[in-house]
Formats: sequence, C-alpha cells, structure tokens
Amino acid sequence: MAYDRSLVDRLLRESREIVLQELQELFEGNRPTGYGPLYDLLADYPFREGKSLRPAILIASARAAGGRTEQARLSAAALELYHNAFLVHDDVEDDSDFRRGEVTMLRLHGAAVAVNVGDATNVLAMQLLLRNAEVIGLRRALLILCEVERMARESVEGQAVELDWIRQDIFDLNDQDYVRMAYKKTCWYTVIAPLRIGVLCGCPAGVRFPMERDLVPLIELGHLAGIAFQICDDLLNLEAEPSVYGKEAAGDLWEGKRTLMLLHFLREADTASRKRALAILQTPRRKKEPTDVQWLLDAMIERGSIAHGRRMADRFVERAIALDEYSMTFYEENEARHFLREMLWYVVERAK
Repeated sequence: MAYDRSLVDRLLRESREIVLQELQELFEGNRPTGYGPLYDLLADYPFREGKSLRPAILIASARAAGGRTEQARLSAAALELYHNAFLVHDDVEDDSDFRRGEVTMLRLHGAAVAVNVGDATNVLAMQLLLRNAEVIGLRRALLILCEVERMARESVEGQAVELDWIRQDIFDLNDQDYVRMAYKKTCWYTVIAPLRIGVLCGCPAGVRFPMERDLVPLIELGHLAGIAFQICDDLLNLEAEPSVYGKEAAGDLWEGKRTLMLLHFLREADTASRKRALAILQTPRRKKEPTDVQWLLDAMIERGSIAHGRRMADRFVERAIALDEYSMTFYEENEARHFLREMLWYVVERAK
C-alpha cells in the first residue's frame, strides 16, 4: 500500500526546519562562553542531509494529542541530538567510513574527538530538556526526562546485546533474538519515545492528561513499527545505492551485523555456503575482500533471505496498523494523526 507521499514529505521537511533552527540557536547561544571549534563539530552530523524522522513523529504526536508545535520544539530538538550522539558513537563502535553521504567523524577527526563530540551532543540535549520546564511546566518536563532516561537505557542495552554478539562470535540466532535486540536498540528511541513524549508535550492538562497506563499501547505500537523500520533500514543497507542511502553499500556485511536477513541465510544455507559465509563474517573488516562481500550478498538474495526480510517487515507493519485502529483514544482526528498513520507505511515503502 502506497503512503501519502505529499503529506509525509511535507511534515518531515517542516519538522526538520523547526529542529535545525532550534539547534542553530542552541549552538550559537553556547558558543560565546564555550569552545568554538567544538560547536562546529557538534553541528556536523545534525546538519548533514537527513529525514529527522524521530522529531517529526514527536511533533506529530503532540499535535495529534491536541497540542501546538511550540510545546514540542525543545523535546524534538533534544531527541534529534540524542539520535546524532548515538550515530557518532555507533560509527566509532562499528569502525564505519560513511554517514549520511559523507565521511564519518571517526575518519575525519579520529576516535577520541568523535567520542567527545558524541558526549557533548548528549549534554546539550539535556540542556534543551531542562528548558522544557519554562515552556510546558515542571511536571511535564520531569515526565519527559523520565521517558528520555528509559529511552536511553533501552538503547544502550540493545547496543550492548549486538556488540556482544560480535565480540563473542555468536551467529546461531533466530528471528526472535533479532527482534528482542532491535526492540531495545531501535524501537525505543525511534518510535516509542517520540510517540510518548509527544503525547506528554501536547495533551491538554486536566482530566484528559494521560496516566502511565494510557500510554502503554504506544509501547506496543512503537515496538511493531520500530521492528519494521529496523528491518527496512537493514534492507536499504544491502540494496540501496550509497548516494541514496548515505552509507556504504552492504556496510552491515562488512561490519558483520546480525541482521534478520543474514541470520535467515545462515540458518537456510547449505553446509559449504554457511562455512564460507562465516569465514567472511569473521574476517576483520579491513581484511575483507569486496568480492567475498558481494558473493555473500548474492547468496543471500538467491536463498530468499531478502524476501524473508520484506515479508517480516510487512507483517510487523500490518500488526501495527491493526493496533493503531482501535487503541489510540487520546489522539484527535487531524492532519498530524493522519501523518502518524501514513508513517507506518512509509517505513516499509521507503525500502522498495
């Protein structure tokens, strides 16, 4: 099913403009009393070409809950900073060469500088979240801080799981292992937290303001949508042109990432093919041969692993849409609500 491209593209663009303006003001406000070169580096990843999907979901969730964009600006900008901090640190952990169509900060400035920039990005996100008290009140600001703490904790736990798989050379994993890892690493900070924080920003005070139990369905919805998003992101990594995707072709295979598609191949391949695949995956990144990585990708396609990933992504999106139809009672029917529905199809269609 095709998504409403005009609506999705417009609101993604509008949300990105809002966030970049907020970040520009943040960097410039800190520069006079800070160290100027650091703020130049802080602006690097956020101002590269990107979708700003997470801020868009947060702002739309706030507006769908009856709020105004102004109530969500600071939280949306903070979430974008957390996302970029994760990316800077991920590139160090994965020894990556490219990010958003350009050379990674790791390659440009070295690991020490990249780690420090990631740390500083997280610190500035906290500055924005603390300012929430002035805009939406202390109670909401504290509730949002709690959401961010949970989001960050889940994300680093998920990253730890994936890094341990690589460190301990674990390949005997199934689809459910992948889903459990991605639930923590991806779902919380890509969909669950943006939805929940948006509601907290925008929902009117009083009897309509949600209790914790009212927000529980957003965890399940974000789980389903987030898994679909991660599978499709992994598919894009394998299939999309680097100029479109913004990262190196088949980077996950170079890095040995345990994607749903790779795990399917390792389960379904004959003994000889599995043995060759494991030998490639266990070879350090800088010693891998392009012909070997290409063989592995071709073998995955032939074995039906790519098709398996598409089927799983479609399945998770269909479940998310079914849940969305009846459980989101605190949302109003408006353009922002329509955008949130369309986003469920967007995460899958963008990989086709």
